[in-house]
Amino acid sequence: MFKEDPVFKALPESTGSLVVAIKKGSIALPDFQRDFVWEPRRTVELLKSIISRYPAGTLLTWAQNDDVSFGYRYFDGVSGPERRPNRLVLDGQQRLTSIYQALTGTGDHKFFIRVWPFIDREAGCLRSLDDVELDDAIFAHDSRARSRFNPNDMAWQIDNATFPVSEYDRLRPWFKKLAREVEPDRDAADELEELLNQFRDSYLQPLESYAFPVVDLPASTPLVAVCNIFETLNRTGKELTPFDLLTAKFYPLGVHMRDLWNDALNRYPLISEFGVDAYGLLQAVSLRVRGTAQRADVLNKLTAQEVHSHWDSTVGGMSDALDYLKSQCGAVSSTWLPYSMILVPMAAVFTEITDLRSKARIEALEKLGHFYWCSVFSENYDQGANSQAGADYRALRDWLFTEEPERVPEAVENFNLVDADLLLARANRKALFRGVMTLLIRAGAKDFESAQAVSSISATTPDHIRVFPRKFIQESAFEDGELRDPDLILNRVLVNRGIKRAIRDRHIADYVEAEDPASQKKLSEVLESHLIETGEGGGLMGRAYEAFLRERLSLLIDLIEDATGRSIVYESE
Repeated sequence: MFKEDPVFKALPESTGSLVVAIKKGSIALPDFQRDFVWEPRRTVELLKSIISRYPAGTLLTWAQNDDVSFGYRYFDGVSGPERRPNRLVLDGQQRLTSIYQALTGTGDHKFFIRVWPFIDREAGCLRSLDDVELDDAIFAHDSRARSRFNPNDMAWQIDNATFPVSEYDRLRPWFKKLAREVEPDRDAADELEELLNQFRDSYLQPLESYAFPVVDLPASTPLVAVCNIFETLNRTGKELTPFDLLTAKFYPLGVHMRDLWNDALNRYPLISEFGVDAYGLLQAVSLRVRGTAQRADVLNKLTAQEVHSHWDSTVGGMSDALDYLKSQCGAVSSTWLPYSMILVPMAAVFTEITDLRSKARIEALEKLGHFYWCSVFSENYDQGANSQAGADYRALRDWLFTEEPERVPEAVENFNLVDADLLLARANRKALFRGVMTLLIRAGAKDFESAQAVSSISATTPDHIRVFPRKFIQESAFEDGELRDPDLILNRVLVNRGIKRAIRDRHIADYVEAEDPASQKKLSEVLESHLIETGEGGGLMGRAYEAFLRERLSLLIDLIEDATGRSIVYESE
């Protein structure tokens, strides 16, 4: 029966053909699919899998014809096709959207590849894939954010041997120019150019030819069956993690990772409360014994004996690091932790900090705090987090535990936060947003309802709302058009959910003025604890959004400079 009328067929399709089909609109999405939600780091991981020729799952599509009238929409970044799609994607939207945007240069984030990690210039040959640190070689850049560098600039690309992924099929002239810039000798430049072309053929060709297995349901598939298949796909399946692999690897050697993990959760409630990943603890162990948190090193080089020797102290260090961040840095819950990966180097050094004498321990903790806040406000863990953790751990050990350190953590040494960037930063920059909010909690921000410090209320996790509502901002005139944005970080304030429901879409100034005088006084004190001035001449009560933003920025800068121990660059004026 299946041979006579197959339920589905499965054929490989290349990324190049899929991108063309998406661009033309012959492949689209059913209108019940969720929006594109992948963070840039997941697209980077997918690009790494494609370049490595690793399996990245199958795709499921549903053929369409004139007898099937199902709602559809085109992929994010696709505009203008005037045709009805031949197929709808039931499973694989996030992967296909990521590939399309990376290979065409559409979307808010652009993706780049560094050349030198793939090339051994001394030997004059390509590195094998196992020797290439792909975490360092591929990165994303938010085109909307202000940055210390502009990777879209051709001169910067040549100076840093870095090119956009979207140019992967048009690199010959670029390679020639790069080779001439790097090697003044003509013969040496020709040899480097040839090596660069080999790099393209070996490592970039899969961006075009990588084949996804595509399961295609015929147009005759009943809607009920389509719904059942889609629900099943989204209900089942469990990712195989590195922790699972090491659990199986170490079990015959007498190290039972599941038992160790369950014991850690029972002994240290903060590890469970913050949802710490068990693999993160193994990365911290790897830092302590090998100075690296790279997945290949953890999986291939970490031994059962090393885990046995360092597990308990590393687990204790992780709990101490969490306690420090919760009590001293305002990270009152996992929701407000700017980066989970920053826990790995902090946990790895914390055991050594607790062993110090009192004065040295206080000094080390102060430095650790500067490292943490500099990392958060530099957004240093947005890309290449594994490599960053390794570099930070090595620098932290030198910086914290030697009298004349040779190394300082990168985020501390190169801290370069510009006030204009902070002024225009939007709440979708998660680490920066959480950093600002937790810094306010650290400074004593109060709960709107109880007027107690948010950090002292352990039973609730704060939510947030806009100070100036979206509609008010959209209807107002602005001298500076860049500030006409309701989603700036500086326009957010922490509230509990009850207050959020009470205020809804009202201006906070309207909410304050509707209260009785005693309540107004209490609310003014609460708002000022969030660095919001409530005087009659201030931006809040005067309903002047631009003035409000600049007032709050000025106050916030003082907190950031105190937390980081570094100065902010002033450019906003």
